[in-house]
Amino acid sequence: MTDRVHVIGAGISGLGAAHLLAREGADSVIWEAAEKPGGRAGYHLWEGQCLEYGGKNFASDWTIFNSFATEFGLIERDIQHPNFHIVLNDRLIGLAKKTTPGSAVKMLWNIGPTASLEFQRLLAQAKRNAGRLNHTEGLIQEVEDKHDHLPISHLFHRNLAQGPLRMFSIIMGAAEPEETYLSQILLFLSSFGKGTHHSVPGGLVRLFDALSKGKDLRLNARLTRIEVENGRLKALHIEEGGKTRVEPAERAIVTLPLNRLVELVDLPGDIRAEAGLIRYFPLALINAIYDADVFTPQMNSIMFQPGSILGHCSANRLYTKNHVRFTLSGRAARQVLHLPDEVLIERAEAEFGRFHPIAGNRVHYHVQRHWDGICGYAPRFTRIKRRLLDHIATIGGLEIAGDYLDGHNMEGCLTSARKAVGRMGSGAAPASVAA
Repeated sequence: MTDRVHVIGAGISGLGAAHLLAREGADSVIWEAAEKPGGRAGYHLWEGQCLEYGGKNFASDWTIFNSFATEFGLIERDIQHPNFHIVLNDRLIGLAKKTTPGSAVKMLWNIGPTASLEFQRLLAQAKRNAGRLNHTEGLIQEVEDKHDHLPISHLFHRNLAQGPLRMFSIIMGAAEPEETYLSQILLFLSSFGKGTHHSVPGGLVRLFDALSKGKDLRLNARLTRIEVENGRLKALHIEEGGKTRVEPAERAIVTLPLNRLVELVDLPGDIRAEAGLIRYFPLALINAIYDADVFTPQMNSIMFQPGSILGHCSANRLYTKNHVRFTLSGRAARQVLHLPDEVLIERAEAEFGRFHPIAGNRVHYHVQRHWDGICGYAPRFTRIKRRLLDHIATIGGLEIAGDYLDGHNMEGCLTSARKAVGRMGSGAAPASVAA
């Protein structure tokens, strides 16, 4: 590859694509609308601390992420907390992350025998088929065709759908059970328990700094249009400093969320309609630091129940129990996201305090609203994605990557980036094959 590649977005997908291009000797320029890299996995810096307001955890079996971490010398690991609490019927219930006879009995007691049996069957199905479940092909299409005509709220006992399964749907993409489908749940559960989960000491700012080093990164530069002529990429319309200019471009990898992509490039009506089925749900993530510990060795995170403005909260790290990440997600949260920052943190603290007291005084906080959501999901997702990729393949020089293609976590984003770089370098093989 000799032509300069324009990478749109400096999140994990965009920076990952630029780094993979650099590995192959390709020149790239990265355009980012925000004032710093990170995207939806970004961060806020305060007194030397990295307050992450997106995904911060990674798994030991993530091959691309871990290869980057090793390359950059990020070999130390912060381990995740071993337990969590869930609020069911206004009661706080503690559970271990590893399934034990005791946790199984506790779950049975709280959600009932029918829901508990359904849950055990679902976990067994995900574990049994873990090697065949992926975001591209095979078994997941069978699941979609058979079950994705109804959301999980219609497929399982209410206690299961509104309890443990809602916990997963809220974590995945701020969605309620009636907005989530079995294919999404199985994809999530199939990776649940694989390897061990960690964080980068010092925060993801270290990864983003390493990925940005030596790259041509243009911040505060917003893409407003992708210009295509005669079936080939012609130019990018970039807004900088209040002015828009036309940047000639022959190759580009767009790593923006799908709901932004459809605003930037002309798509056929049927493809645009299908892309609109992939939904993003708004949420807010608040980092708050107190002058005394809030969490305890026995309590490191809480999942909240339907009707709460809080989806889940956790200690930022095991050793920073005074640093709380409040995630406001789900239907109730969407009704309050417009409130001023100070009101939003007070509402979050009041709801949290109903179940666990907040010791000490708040000394700092940062509110990050994700109006476009963090992750995209849809029923019968695989077919939608294939049709979208097949159409993008008809536009010479244009590739796409992002959370909506190969999974909502950082490894999924990097996987999509690797595939986009591979398609571009191989002369753009048919997307449905290369996907």
